[in-house]
Amino acid sequence: MRYINNDQEIQQNIPSVVTVGKFDGFHRGHQKLLQKAAELRGEECQVVLFTFSRSPQMVLANKMGAGLNTHDEKMELARRFGVDLFVEYPFSDVIRHMSAEVFLEDILMRQLNVRHIVAGPDCHFGFQRRGDIDFLQRHSEAGGFSVHVVDKERYGKAPISSTRIRSVLQEGKVEEAAAMLGYPFGYRSKVIHGKQLGRKLGFPTINQMISPYKIVPAFGVYAAEVELEGKTYQGIANVGVKPTVSGCAAVGVETSIFDFDGDVYGKTVRVNLRHFVRPEKKFDSLDALRHQVEKDKRTVRSYWDQV
Repeated sequence: MRYINNDQEIQQNIPSVVTVGKFDGFHRGHQKLLQKAAELRGEECQVVLFTFSRSPQMVLANKMGAGLNTHDEKMELARRFGVDLFVEYPFSDVIRHMSAEVFLEDILMRQLNVRHIVAGPDCHFGFQRRGDIDFLQRHSEAGGFSVHVVDKERYGKAPISSTRIRSVLQEGKVEEAAAMLGYPFGYRSKVIHGKQLGRKLGFPTINQMISPYKIVPAFGVYAAEVELEGKTYQGIANVGVKPTVSGCAAVGVETSIFDFDGDVYGKTVRVNLRHFVRPEKKFDSLDALRHQVEKDKRTVRSYWDQV
């Protein structure tokens, strides 16, 4: 997969199947779009995912915003779901005020050499969001491209959306998030040195910081799945600020890996959160914390025995 993150190298000679959007989460709805794009690829086209370096909605609201994926995770997921070219276009004042007509003609048609456009029914683009499915269909014949509308994927009675996934994560409902994402929600980052208090208390742990650009679920204890060097382990993770021992506001993930005693400092590990056990809380003493952790570990082992 190739990656472009500027507006200078976007010109493509190869015909393209293009899908445009934020793709926050690469959830099952996004995967449905990319599956359709792959079906249209054929032998002559490439699948192009076009997104912006910053969410237009966040820029206009003057907010930073944390997403469901880090940049590296987005790249990994795009590759997994068959994207040939990932374009992360700078969201500048020029693009912010660009009309739907210019965006279609200059970027999609002239530069990306579009032959097929794959979009959801609520697709909008261009200044004041004036570009939509009707707009694309009106211009398709003259522009030499076809438009393919993919219905939204649903979970339960409502469509899947990144907003909905973020909402259930804030309640600790990681099973529901996984059902909508199509994969478990988690964190992939290097293991850093902590205070090694866990080892002193009898339960060695690994520590990871959470990127400020990635959403944090409900603080608490979770049954966790740990992916390390091609192997998967079961464990227990705490997401939060460790109020009993930390005394700082830095948010991180601290994980105890069951039946594992290797050195993983500096290694990249993915911790998937599979089941919420209890909220994070501050204990009166380290002894009380130790007893609670032992209880939590029994609860989590019981959970893993049943799945």
